[in-house]
Amino acid sequence: MSGIRSEQAAETREKLLETAKSLFAEKGFHATPVRSINRSINMGDGILYHYFPGGKREILTVLIRESLDRRREAIGQTNRSVEHLPLRDALLIFVRKLFGLFMDDLDLMKILFRENDVLEQEDSRRLSFWVEEHFTVFSNFLDRRRLNGEIKANLDVTLATRQFLTMVMQIGISRITGIQFFNEPDIDRYFERVVDFSIGLWKGL
Repeated sequence: MSGIRSEQAAETREKLLETAKSLFAEKGFHATPVRSINRSINMGDGILYHYFPGGKREILTVLIRESLDRRREAIGQTNRSVEHLPLRDALLIFVRKLFGLFMDDLDLMKILFRENDVLEQEDSRRLSFWVEEHFTVFSNFLDRRRLNGEIKANLDVTLATRQFLTMVMQIGISRITGIQFFNEPDIDRYFERVVDFSIGLWKGL
């Protein structure tokens, strides 16, 4: 019986998180009252505070923390899986995975872009650390390829990483914000162009 109750509690918690995320993305954090979250899952007004005593702000913190943890693990697995692949193949897998992680949770990405002013200092710090962490992962990947002689020995891997990731992230940011930076109907072809262009620069071709 306790197992069933635990499972039901976990399901309710997940429903609250997903519902809050959807409403925050659609209406905004401040424009979403706790009551509307509870009623969206047909629960009483006190249910949210039972699971999240800190209310909406605690929910937002949990959403950010759990999402970043999932993405950290996914990027880590991808980084390990491409270690011994040819450079072009490894880069294509990496950019597709990175873009996929953006698009898999579009609601949360919208919240982070549109509601950054409501983030607690700890949430902002966690997000900044996550971005820096993935920058370092890719920079170290490039540096290993540089030491292996696959790209120029004098390549500035820090600037190369910034340029490469910026070109990749432009597509994701465009989708999240709804701002059309440029017209790229074939995303996969765009990624191939980015990879081939970057490799050409890095090898000095």
